[in-house]
Amino acid sequence: MTTKELQLPTPAQLEKGVAVIECIEEIPCNPCVSVCPVHAVSMKDINSLPCIDYSKCTGCAKCVGVCPGLAIFVVKTKGDSALVTLPYEFLPLPSVGSTVDAIDREGKKRGDAIVMRVNTKGNTPVVTVQVPTRLAMDIRMIRVRP
Repeated sequence: MTTKELQLPTPAQLEKGVAVIECIEEIPCNPCVSVCPVHAVSMKDINSLPCIDYSKCTGCAKCVGVCPGLAIFVVKTKGDSALVTLPYEFLPLPSVGSTVDAIDREGKKRGDAIVMRVNTKGNTPVVTVQVPTRLAMDIRMIRVRP
């Protein structure tokens, strides 16, 4: 798989909630494979890009916090809103219920997000935000407002 062959979930898979892996680094790394409790993430070898079997993925988000490249997100859509779970390595951590800026891959604000959950277990905090469904596949970071 090359960076141009990024594997994306279908709308039905997004409704169930699945991990989206945007890894482009062919380096020796496999914590996402090791941590997956349902064996949905696999690799041909230690230097290959990870692949995800969306039929197995439960959207548990364990892979989000262990990826050293911060390249895994969980997206779950329901009607007009979606939950996006992402790694967040900045301080201050957002507060549950707060409104934050929803940021795309280019660093541009695309809208507002409401913080639904903050998980600080493990080395990398994982934050779940609610955004409009139309932004779910574009939001990859948040910015806490002062």
